[in-house]
Amino acid sequence: MDKEKKYSISNVSKLTGYETHVLRYYENNFNIEVPRTKSNRRYYTDKEIEIFRYIKKLQEKSLTNKQIKDILNSPEVMLSETNELVATTSEENVISDIISVGGEEDIYTNISNMMNSGINSKLEEVKNEIIDSFNNTIKNQQLLIEDHELRKDKDVFISENARLKMKIKEKAYEIAELKDKIKRLDCTKEPFWKRFFQK
Repeated sequence: MDKEKKYSISNVSKLTGYETHVLRYYENNFNIEVPRTKSNRRYYTDKEIEIFRYIKKLQEKSLTNKQIKDILNSPEVMLSETNELVATTSEENVISDIISVGGEEDIYTNISNMMNSGINSKLEEVKNEIIDSFNNTIKNQQLLIEDHELRKDKDVFISENARLKMKIKEKAYEIAELKDKIKRLDCTKEPFWKRFFQK
């Protein structure tokens, strides 16, 4: 039995085109389990290199890191460039179920079915989110319309209040003018005691 080939991080960097710090970041971010020696030094096998190459392919298709992480953590399998099946999770029973059915076409059909069911459930999730968002938007619009109506009513009340205040001021001026006229009239009349003594 052949021993699996071990690669250092600098070798993997050359093979994948990623800087070493990027490889470490992806290990953490994408939960890639990298084997370690007894002295706790990391080493890489063809399996990890295939995963990094797969990540690069997905990035070239403009997928975000979150989308890539979801793909890598899904129970499906990915195909390497050499068409070897590479597990993306530790659930080996999923792969063995697919392979046990037999025949290359069956494997691809089963993978396709699994991916389709995953896509369908994701589409259903997205559809429900859109419906919820739409319903919330309608509620918000109704609240805005009600608020707009209240503001219009408030504007009408403010205008009416201002008009009434102006009327009150006008009446106050009229009263002030009448008081002034009365005072002037009173000043032109002779005092009562003068009239009394003249008689």
